Formats: sequence, C-alpha cells, structure tokens
Amino acid sequence: MPKTRGKSRNKSSAGRIAYLESRKPFIPEYGKIYEHINGGRYECIDASPSEKRARFRNVKTMLTKTALGIGIYEDGRIDWEHTVYNTF
Repeated sequence: MPKTRGKSRNKSSAGRIAYLESRKPFIPEYGKIYEHINGGRYECIDASPSEKRARFRNVKTMLTKTALGIGIYEDGRIDWEHTVYNTF
C-alpha cells in the first residue's frame, strides 16, 4: 500500500473526529426541515425544550419518530442519541 494512502486516511480520520466534536445540544424549531447526518431529511412536528426531545416526520417516508438527545453539527446537520418510532 502506498504511503500517501495511509496519510490521506489519517487526515480524513482527524477531520471526522473534529466534525464529531463540533456537536452541540440542540432543540429544533417547529415546522423547520433538518438534514440528518445520514442524509435523511426530517421536519420537526413537535418540540419540547424542557424535556429535550422533539418529534420528527421523515420527509420522504412520512414516518414519525420521537428523538431524544438531539445534537447539531457545525454544518447544520443533526442527529440524536435515541429514537422511538410512533405508530400513529
């Protein structure tokens, strides 16, 4: 394996670590659409700042979920620590 490939991989790992470290706690705004770090797009349909949770609807599939421990990254994308799928 060429040496440059190993160096390149280290730079991307460092970049990925720096990106993940940019995560901050976040409460989304009702009605706004956010991009998840996996590429999915979710509309906030309910938010509870005091409980640090929000309900989202997947824009493509229309499935809803309640997300806990929501975070936002430097590029505006979000993720969450735990979800519960809603069946209604």
